[in-house]
Amino acid sequence: MDLAAINAFVSVGDKGGFRAAADALGVTSAAVSKAVSRLEAQLGVMLVARTTRVVRLTSAGEIFHARCKGILADLDLAGKEAAESSEFPLGRLVISASRAFGRLRVLPVIAEFVKQYSQVEVEVRLSDRPVDLVAEGVDLAIRIGHLPDSRLIATRVGQTRYVVCGSPEYLAKAGVPRHPDELYQHYMVGYVAPDTAVRFVYHFQDDGIARTMSFPSRVTVDDGEALVVAGIKSVGLVMVNDYLVEPHLKDGSLVRVLCEFEMPQVPISIVLPNRNPLSAVRAFSAMLSRHLAR
Repeated sequence: MDLAAINAFVSVGDKGGFRAAADALGVTSAAVSKAVSRLEAQLGVMLVARTTRVVRLTSAGEIFHARCKGILADLDLAGKEAAESSEFPLGRLVISASRAFGRLRVLPVIAEFVKQYSQVEVEVRLSDRPVDLVAEGVDLAIRIGHLPDSRLIATRVGQTRYVVCGSPEYLAKAGVPRHPDELYQHYMVGYVAPDTAVRFVYHFQDDGIARTMSFPSRVTVDDGEALVVAGIKSVGLVMVNDYLVEPHLKDGSLVRVLCEFEMPQVPISIVLPNRNPLSAVRAFSAMLSRHLAR
C-alpha cells in the first residue's frame, strides 16, 4: 500500500484536519488531501468526512486509523531495532530537560556525545512544563525532584537543593539573615513558573520541621537564570537550585545564607519510557551519569 498516503491519513486523524496535518508533515494541505483521496480510492471506502467547517474520521476511518497508527509505530520500531544491530549507536535521540538545567548541565554533555557518536542525531527539547514521554516521542528525560509512581523507568544520577543567596553589596546594606523569619525584612526576588504563573513558595527546615513560607517581592521573573542575575545585581535575595549559582558562589558574586535551614537534597533522575532503551539512549545515559557524578 501507499505508505506516504497512510502517513498523511494518520496525521489527519491525529491532528484533526488537513491543514494541521500538512504543517506537521511539512507539505501543503492540497498534497495531504490528494494523498487521502488516493488512499480512499484504493480502498474503495470513505475514510474522512469533509464539510466546510469540520473534518472527521468516518467509522471505517477510525478503525483504519487505529490499525495504521500501530503499523507505523511498528515500522518505526523496526527501523530502530535495525539500527541497534550496528556496532555503534545510530539514529535519532530525543532528549527532554528543563530550560536552565538543560542549558547548563545537559547541553555540554550533548556536545561531547555527538563528537563521540557522530551517527546519532540528537533533538533537545528544553521546557519547564510536564512532558509526556510516550505521547511526545521522547527517548530520555532528565527530571528534578521526587517522581510519582508511573510506568516510566527512572534512574537517580545526581541531586540538588534550593539555596538562598544574595550579593555582597546587598548583604552589606540589608544585613545577613540568621533565620527564615528575618526574610520578611528583606527584598526577595519572586519567581513564577513559565506558562502557568504559579508562584514559587519557599521551603525551609527549622529544628527538623519543614516550613512553607511566602514573601512579597518587588521584582518577579519566570526564568531561573534571570533570578540569578537579579541576585547578582543586588535586587534582593533569591532562592534557586544550587547548580544555577555554583560558579557565582565560587567567584564571590553571590553569598549563600541560611545554610542550616535548607531542605534536604532532591534527586536528579534520568527517566525512560521503556525498559529496553536503544543503544544511543544507553550511551547518553552513561555519559550524563558520569558528568553529573563529578
